Amino acid sequence: MLLTLLLSLFSIYENAPDADHAILDTLAGSVLVTSVKQPLPVEMLASPVSTMYLKDIEETGIESPKNLSSMVPNLNIPDYGSSMTSTIYLRGFGSRMDNPVMSLYIDGIPVLNKSSYDFDMMDIRRLDLLRGPQGTLYGRNSLCGVLAVGTVSPSLYQGVRAHVEYGSYNTVSAGVSAYGKARGGLAIGGMVSYRHTDGYYTNEYTGEKCDASDALTFRLRLEKELVPGLFFENILSASALTQGGWPYRHFEDDALQPVSYNDPSSYRRLNVTEGLIFRYQHENFSLSSVTSWQLLMDDMRLDQDFTPASMFTLRQTQDEHAVTQELVLKPEKSWRTPWWNWQTGITGFFRHNSMSAPVTFKEDGIRTLIEDNVNSVFQNPSIPFRMQFDIADEMFDISSDFALRSWNAAIYHESYFSVGKWLFTAGLRLDYEGNSMDYDSRAAVNYSLSPFFEGRPFSTEYIGKVTDGHFEFIPKISVLYDFGDLGGLGGLRLFAVASKGFKAGGFNTQIFSDILQNMMTEGMMKDAIGAVMPGGSRTGTESGGGVTAENTVYGPESSFNHEIGGNFDFSLNGRAGVHRIKGAASAFYIACRDQQMTVFPPGQSTGRMMANVGRSRSLGAEAWLSYDFKGFHASLSYGFTDARFVEYDDGSGDWSGNRIPYSPSNTFHARAGYRFPFNSGAVRSLSVAADVSGAGRIWWNESNTLSTPFHPVVGADISLAFKMFSLVFRADNINCAEYELFYFRSVGNDFFQTSKPFRWSLALRFEI
Repeated sequence: MLLTLLLSLFSIYENAPDADHAILDTLAGSVLVTSVKQPLPVEMLASPVSTMYLKDIEETGIESPKNLSSMVPNLNIPDYGSSMTSTIYLRGFGSRMDNPVMSLYIDGIPVLNKSSYDFDMMDIRRLDLLRGPQGTLYGRNSLCGVLAVGTVSPSLYQGVRAHVEYGSYNTVSAGVSAYGKARGGLAIGGMVSYRHTDGYYTNEYTGEKCDASDALTFRLRLEKELVPGLFFENILSASALTQGGWPYRHFEDDALQPVSYNDPSSYRRLNVTEGLIFRYQHENFSLSSVTSWQLLMDDMRLDQDFTPASMFTLRQTQDEHAVTQELVLKPEKSWRTPWWNWQTGITGFFRHNSMSAPVTFKEDGIRTLIEDNVNSVFQNPSIPFRMQFDIADEMFDISSDFALRSWNAAIYHESYFSVGKWLFTAGLRLDYEGNSMDYDSRAAVNYSLSPFFEGRPFSTEYIGKVTDGHFEFIPKISVLYDFGDLGGLGGLRLFAVASKGFKAGGFNTQIFSDILQNMMTEGMMKDAIGAVMPGGSRTGTESGGGVTAENTVYGPESSFNHEIGGNFDFSLNGRAGVHRIKGAASAFYIACRDQQMTVFPPGQSTGRMMANVGRSRSLGAEAWLSYDFKGFHASLSYGFTDARFVEYDDGSGDWSGNRIPYSPSNTFHARAGYRFPFNSGAVRSLSVAADVSGAGRIWWNESNTLSTPFHPVVGADISLAFKMFSLVFRADNINCAEYELFYFRSVGNDFFQTSKPFRWSLALRFEI
């Protein structure tokens, strides 16, 4: 509240220009400046690209990458669970756990952990989302695309910006940033922002909101030319987050029940990234070095059954450190020929994650998941006498500690050949990734077997190490034809591309509680029999139900993308002014091998795991169109995807030919607005706009028995720009649409999370 008050007082006395301030012009442009690895203008890339500038981000109320859903064709990042669960689905593919199908680069620095993908979007000068596999340049986890984000640079813009915002559900947002140049040519800039909400979902068990959130973000950026030709950047960013979450509703008797669970659930996260960038500009070449250190510390507490029953809870903590390094070499004019340009790079990283994930079994969980299973054997009618098995402890922990390490090294090259109006691209990447996991799972309980004994101690442990590694060859070829100016109307380009992408493999840490639970059940049964009949074992060395640590390793997923498309940018001169029309369209076919899918062990299991399930394919099309005339602007984007399993039999059914779950078959976004300029000295302009977006149908399970149809969501905003400041009013979900965002199973039960309700906000912004 103190920060909000200070910013409110500060903004009263500061001058805010109208919406066409120089920052919006300075930070726009056609060259893809969000990555040191991209030498071509956006319109010359043989891939569909969605670009947004700072103005677009602020006007449409984009607060995090999740808000890009449907705005970008065939993209869906459902806003469910918490900031930890940034699950991404793009062009029919995605995964709920671990590695994403879209890589993220912020100021040229790769973000390695998906738990860090949900970040504050204040002072993002530009973002470019390239769709289709981008593995040759970007490597791992760019199976379906890459999001390249660039923050405001003090070398490009100098000034002060601030905002304070209040909305429904006691939602507060405030931020201030300043950019300038100091003596000696040092450019320095930074920002700080704060967000709070009381939450949108009520836990009926407690009567309180379950998803309250507070987040603080800080960024400091330094830039300087150290000596002629050598440029230096240092970017330090940090964020702290604490929130509730997981407002899951039990789906029972064909109806959604209210959110109701008894154990507290929360998520806390600290992110720190230190990036160091050097660019050396020689008359013959340029060499860029990008180094980063990344810290992720988080703490998740979860009522894993999401019901009022006292079943079991999870607390997962991570302490992850990562170091990345990349070198990119490009020729300058003296090294280039008129027909050949190229770039070569080497890159690598090392990541170490100390993870702890103890599962606490409580009264109801002990009874239904352990005691009932054992008693179903001991109380078999074929046994001549009755035995009763009981756990003497009211609760106990299955502790699981992991040391997860991954490392990667790669070398890549892309060449660009110009032949008249043709542009050919050929690239290849050699990538190696290794992983290792040290695991230590253990539990100790006291149990009774009436009428033979009471309070007998029993312990189980599962300790070991697993390693894995693999090479990947990632080729790319493309061709683009540039029709040129077309008689002064504008540019038109057509392209075709074939490329490969891959998503890294990993380890299933969340299945270890199931492994140890099964080992305990089998071990106690043998131990009890041994106690009744001498010679029995006192330690748990059983199989864990057939699942071992080696089974928890899953391999990389790869895709081969074939795509044709084009883009255009026309300017038509009319009597009343210039009509500008821009657009793009493409059609794609993606063949996927070793697709990673989240699977659940049969029965009332507590864990989940990733598995390579077979082959799948996705075919689809996407298009976007924008139109500008004087103060009027309209845009439209649409994506269609038909993603299906080609071969998938998980043992409980053959799902070949069925739709791949979680990815929508259609995405749609449309926005239109008008800016009314005024000649008044006090009031500069009035802008009004409305938008509608949606996604669907979405299938939720492999059998395709559960689905959500297409669901349109309407929003609108009004902006009034004064000489001293601007006021922005925004409303979301005006039509009060309620639809399912996410589905999963736990302990044999089905759960959904539904959408957020109608919301509004009023913001005060200024810029000098």
